Amino acid sequence: MNDKGLLFIPDISGFTDFVSTMEISHSRHIIQELLELIIDSNELSLEVSEVEGDAVLFYKFGELPELSLIYDQVTRMFQSFHSHLTIYEQNRTCHCLACISAINLSLKVITHYGEFTMFQVKHFNQLFGKDVIVAHQLLKNDIDHSEYWLITNGMHKGYPSATFANPVQWHNGAKQTDRGEIPFLYTKLHQVAKIVS
Repeated sequence: MNDKGLLFIPDISGFTDFVSTMEISHSRHIIQELLELIIDSNELSLEVSEVEGDAVLFYKFGELPELSLIYDQVTRMFQSFHSHLTIYEQNRTCHCLACISAINLSLKVITHYGEFTMFQVKHFNQLFGKDVIVAHQLLKNDIDHSEYWLITNGMHKGYPSATFANPVQWHNGAKQTDRGEIPFLYTKLHQVAKIVS
């Protein structure tokens, strides 16, 4: 049965270059730690559908949580991610390319509220529905910044920036697909990065 819910995808930016040009053993270890950290930072009771290489596909069926709560979740993951990289950079003893370059990794988060369901293949649960496709399409976009929180337009309705503890500056964007345009809003997370650096 189809249901509505939140799709929440933290994605490590710079992953492809990091993995393809660095020592595999150390780059694997660093990415594994960061993905586990993202999962451990989950305080919205999101469920993990799967780990997708450089991203975690979270979901939560039911009503859309308040946008300010989702923002708190985004910033918590973002701060944990960068705090870990900062500590890693300060304390590292290895000088291989993977360990030196880890500090350059960044995080973006895609969130979309829509209709989807689950099905099981053997003992694996898979999310299914057009809105799962929409969320994944938004991972590739024209935003000229590597660290941001993206929401689809439907999520923003009724939640002005004034509802946030810290004002959020939204920017408009759109993703062109073969099925039409997906409008979205995004906010840069560089201010959060400054807090932890």
